Amino acid sequence: MFQDKANCLNADPAIFFSAKLKDRALALSLCNACVVKDECLDFALSHESIDGIYGGLLGDERKALLKNGSV
Repeated sequence: MFQDKANCLNADPAIFFSAKLKDRALALSLCNACVVKDECLDFALSHESIDGIYGGLLGDERKALLKNGSV
């Protein structure tokens, strides 16, 4: 699975769901340099997941994509 190649494989999953800016910044930095960023985003969108950070996007950003039919 794509997750086996993800930069976040050994990261604390809590940083992807945290309201703390420091945690979000760390999560986004992992995503932005990740080779499976697109696959992760596709996974989140296909499951209509709007919580947390996936594929370098916050939940509100993915929600907007889903609402606008941009995917």
